[in-house]
Amino acid sequence: MNGSERLLVLLLVCVSAVACLGGCSGPRVASGEADAKDEPRALTPEQLTFLKFGRVTESGATELANLSGMIDFDEQHTTRLAATVAGRVAELLVQVGDRVTADQPLVAIDSPEVRAAQADYVHSSADLLVAKKAAERAERLKVASAISGKDFLQATADAQKAEADLARAEAELERLRVKPGEAGSRYLLRAPFSGTVVERRASVGMEVGTESSEPLVVVSDLSRVRVVVRVPERQLGLVRSGQEARIRVDAYPQEFAGEVDQIGDVVDDATQTVPVRCVLANADHLLKPAMFARVTLGAVQGVHVLTVPATAVLSDGQSYHVLVRASDGRLEKRPIEVGADLGANVQVLSGLKAGEEIVSEGAIFAARELSDS
Repeated sequence: MNGSERLLVLLLVCVSAVACLGGCSGPRVASGEADAKDEPRALTPEQLTFLKFGRVTESGATELANLSGMIDFDEQHTTRLAATVAGRVAELLVQVGDRVTADQPLVAIDSPEVRAAQADYVHSSADLLVAKKAAERAERLKVASAISGKDFLQATADAQKAEADLARAEAELERLRVKPGEAGSRYLLRAPFSGTVVERRASVGMEVGTESSEPLVVVSDLSRVRVVVRVPERQLGLVRSGQEARIRVDAYPQEFAGEVDQIGDVVDDATQTVPVRCVLANADHLLKPAMFARVTLGAVQGVHVLTVPATAVLSDGQSYHVLVRASDGRLEKRPIEVGADLGANVQVLSGLKAGEEIVSEGAIFAARELSDS
């Protein structure tokens, strides 16, 4: 083999060795890159300077502010008066806005039922008078053995029946609030308690009857009103019956004090809220039904909650997360369940413990850098 042939063989051996080394090293590099991507990485010191950290805190429940509501009548002190007799409206005795007292007449109705009740009373009174005299006569005859037992019993039964008929006629007059023997056919619709006439649908000449449920007059005691607010489902844990409520309206600078009276049992599936009814005194009648109100519910005593800054919470539209700093300094993206919105803070129902360190500011930047690393 001459020199040229030996040189050619040497070149072929080198090329083969290089190809072998290249083929063997390729998979090891790819595996190393995959391991680097799967392993969590801490942010650099420079990146950490863009973040602020805070602790998960446990504290007493805070108030719920800026709840929207509307002033409404207190149904416990509001009456809608419909006709209890058939007839025709003869006279209107009050106007909308009038203050009325208990038992004050509101509407006069000319009713045949009143005339019929008076006539029934007169007939029953006369029948009782005759039946009593017949019973007394039968008693005298019985003593003289001049009447049969059957006739005596009949006279006694007739007197008892006449007494019952008169009692029924008197009860009907009492229901109609008409004095026995009083002339006329007028029935007066009266206020059951003191209040304000807030609505009057009756008009002179209107035909009315007991089959109609439409009220002729609505009276409400406006010295006590209520406001209904819609509380988000997540905040119900911070609402209790009897809880302090502070109400503001645009018309006045002062706050009005009230309390939670009732918490609804049904969640509105469209808004995921629950109605909460508050009641409050309104002695000066400053609060008017249909006024827009802003309600603050005071903190519930004895209730403690875990909270984090609202800026620490990340959301993808379906779930919530925070970035927790572990003992080795690395950041962990942890799912949480949030509760009430407390303004600058958010209640945490699960996923965190008091004292854990989280990213309080810059969480979006940190999450993006971690996902890119």
